[in-house]
Amino acid sequence: MHHKSKLLMFNVCLMVVSVANGLIYHGIATPSGGVHAWVVTIETTAVLHSGNFGSSWDTVEVPTIRDFFDVFFYTSDSGWTCGRAGDIWGTTDGGVTWTRQNLGGPKHAARIRFVDGEFGWAAGGDIVQLRTTNGGAEWQQVFLPVPPFPSGDTAEFQGVWFVDHDYGWLVAGHWPAGDTFQGGQGLIAKTTDGGENWQIVRRDTTYDFYDVYFADYSNGWVVGGNDRNFQAVVLYTSDGGNSWIQQQVPPDARFLRAVKFINRNYGWACGRNGTIIHTTDGGITWVLQNSGADSTLFDIDFADTLSGMAAGNGVVVVTTDGGQHWSSTLIGIEDPGIQWNFKRAQSAVILNRTLFCVTSGILIDIAGQKLCELCPGENNLNGLRSGVYFFIPNSLMNNAGIMKVIIK
Repeated sequence: MHHKSKLLMFNVCLMVVSVANGLIYHGIATPSGGVHAWVVTIETTAVLHSGNFGSSWDTVEVPTIRDFFDVFFYTSDSGWTCGRAGDIWGTTDGGVTWTRQNLGGPKHAARIRFVDGEFGWAAGGDIVQLRTTNGGAEWQQVFLPVPPFPSGDTAEFQGVWFVDHDYGWLVAGHWPAGDTFQGGQGLIAKTTDGGENWQIVRRDTTYDFYDVYFADYSNGWVVGGNDRNFQAVVLYTSDGGNSWIQQQVPPDARFLRAVKFINRNYGWACGRNGTIIHTTDGGITWVLQNSGADSTLFDIDFADTLSGMAAGNGVVVVTTDGGQHWSSTLIGIEDPGIQWNFKRAQSAVILNRTLFCVTSGILIDIAGQKLCELCPGENNLNGLRSGVYFFIPNSLMNNAGIMKVIIK
């Protein structure tokens, strides 16, 4: 009898492994005001919204088959998402309803940014970029000239930022596939005429660049890293991109994927291994903040100097004190029935060997043996060896589902 029970539980676990891995939260938006936040994943077509800065979340399923890479809100009402095949959707009611604005052009739209409610850009991955001058009612394809820009997929444009309708920057890099594209593929490009013409202001053979931010016409930052050793890099310009200096970052900071400044002095960047770094003096000094995460953080945004969020592989973290303390915000996603036959949602998040649960349940190992009972809130797992475990809520009929837990 004991053997049959154990085998049944083991079979359930095997079923769950293939479908209940943590989601990759790839884009986040926290417009000024410090109340609203939006998150998108690259595994579902959901846009998640919080009206209380992460205390609770609701989900809107966008009717597309192309997952999203980024989300941007200019105000708490006006926002846009972008993803594969240049799929762009817009909302004017805070994400309650979404309307498709573009499909096609670049192979993917990696990052979307708006100067105001009308003028916006999406970094297109390859040499095809997307531009709108009317809030997304129409999107134009902008082709970067070859040469001087590289053809094919030797460099992918990952970040875009405009100070106004005329002055803007694009940055590129390429994550290696095996031995291909190892070494720096970094490019920084600038326009002064609204994207009609682009000039490459830096080529890099050591680093790849993933995001860019300019506080004004002169002061800007580009972040990325070295794909050989995952070293983080921050480049800074004080003359509008004519020259760049490498700012010193903490030695434990790893490859950076996103950067956000609130003003000329206050900024944050995030990346690999849960890296979050922060500056209060425009990057003269960068300090490491403890995010509590150990997976890659792909995006970071701040509503003001205190309230911010970062989204990454299986986790979204939030701060209300400028990053002195970060905590996990638990997000539930109900996947659309046309893609999965049952609902899936994260019911717990693990940070630094502490499992944060929203419901009670049990923890089992891969053999189906019950290890311990878990309660809502913090559960210390320091006594367990590294390995793969599974959290099963007491009620399998709720929206929590079964969660795979990896302890390092």
